[in-house]
Amino acid sequence: MNTKINRNCTMLVASIVIMALITMPVHNAGLNVNDHLYKVPMKMENTGTEYWALLFAVGVYRNHPNQNRPSMLEAVDDLYDVLVDSPEWQVDHIHVVKGSQATGQRLIHELLWLIQNEDRDDMSLVYLTTHGSPLKNQNGFPIDIPPKDEADGADEILVMYDGFETWYSFIWDDMLNFFLGMLQSKGVCLIVDSCFSGGFNDTPFRGMAKNYGVESFNEDLAEELSAQNRIVLMSSEEDTVSYGSYFSFYLIDGFNGYGDFYGNGDGINSAEESFDYAQYKVDSMGYQHPTILDLYPGEFQVTS
Repeated sequence: MNTKINRNCTMLVASIVIMALITMPVHNAGLNVNDHLYKVPMKMENTGTEYWALLFAVGVYRNHPNQNRPSMLEAVDDLYDVLVDSPEWQVDHIHVVKGSQATGQRLIHELLWLIQNEDRDDMSLVYLTTHGSPLKNQNGFPIDIPPKDEADGADEILVMYDGFETWYSFIWDDMLNFFLGMLQSKGVCLIVDSCFSGGFNDTPFRGMAKNYGVESFNEDLAEELSAQNRIVLMSSEEDTVSYGSYFSFYLIDGFNGYGDFYGNGDGINSAEESFDYAQYKVDSMGYQHPTILDLYPGEFQVTS
């Protein structure tokens, strides 16, 4: 990609990528993502606070077995087990996508499923684990797809199942922020376990609204979405790599009781307490440093 193309052309490319991801055939035999999406009923009534989760782990990569990371698949299964063992969570409110199903197209459809079902009273959790990287062109120069918001000139990307085969099979930080910004939930927790995951700490929507001109036609919507109470837990800094799935496993231990045990002891395993536990454990290894963006007032309850 040419970093000097104008903003309109860049946005056109981004739009084409999104549409391609949504409409392209899925490489998993027997899987029809469109059927999966449209069979999800619309949420018809407010039933109080509900907990929704999208757990997305790639872990295997088409035609590139040397890139496979089985620990990612183990981590997503462990996280699911911990959530469903807690009374806040219902099985039909959690979607798990992993392995060869974990394409860019599928991630977008699952984010739309989440947007379609949650409401203002709810709590939403999105967990993503795969390979991560700064976005660069073939010559190694950084690419910052508008909005231009990267100090180092490069967006951060997450590699999907086909990511080592096709140039467009990735999700970048601004694109993910755009979809998360559509959530109405009173609390949103994003967890990213990947190399360079610290770059997924974009503040909710408003910065993007200004860059994309949303405020010019709907300031009320932009203001409402910008107020989202979000917490982002990341396995590393923006410019450093992650090793294995250590961050995920310690974070899951936090959700499974260690968070509150080493926290305030109030019977709730919060995202903040669990991150503190995982950060301490991972930092002690000396080569990886988890980071956090906490815009949620109080504690974000995950399990009890």
